[in-house]
Amino acid sequence: MRIAIGSTRPAKVQAVKNAWEAVGPRIATFDDEPVTFLSYDVAKTSPDMPLSLEQLMEGARSRVENLMLQLKREKQEADLYVGLEDGFHVVDTHGPRRQVFLESWAYVCDGHRGCFGHGGGVTVPYRIADPVIDRGIEMGIVMDRLAGQQVSSNSAGAWGFFTRDVISRKDSFVVALISAFAAFYNADVYR
Repeated sequence: MRIAIGSTRPAKVQAVKNAWEAVGPRIATFDDEPVTFLSYDVAKTSPDMPLSLEQLMEGARSRVENLMLQLKREKQEADLYVGLEDGFHVVDTHGPRRQVFLESWAYVCDGHRGCFGHGGGVTVPYRIADPVIDRGIEMGIVMDRLAGQQVSSNSAGAWGFFTRDVISRKDSFVVALISAFAAFYNADVYR
């Protein structure tokens, strides 16, 4: 059993491993097979900081597509391919301020069919969201300035910063992955 991950980032790789612990035994096709997790640095077609639902989903899906192409060129394949993306989902409201959420998305594909999963969202404060969206400043720089210290390199990421380490970046991806794997561990419902 080979699971290819379209990222080498530790939080993303560990999220896939944690999600697989929860759902792997439920996927009858791969039950009791030894699992190998392979991580690859692949490109995506969405912006570095996605700002919409469409860009988040496209980022996760394009990582899988590029991963499959890369492995095909290397004459390799996997049983499952995983793409993960996080960024902003900007919602224009009728009120005086837009709403901005940090969201994590997953896309899992077996080479034929794929499924998205969403890991929830946390509101991004305006003093962080506005400079990122309006001036293109990297979110880590904005967070570090706001905190007066280096918080962007924390392994919990922005999720940890916004939730005071109740939810980490890895945790947000685990939920997205369990949701994306649903089409495989609850296949009768998704046929």
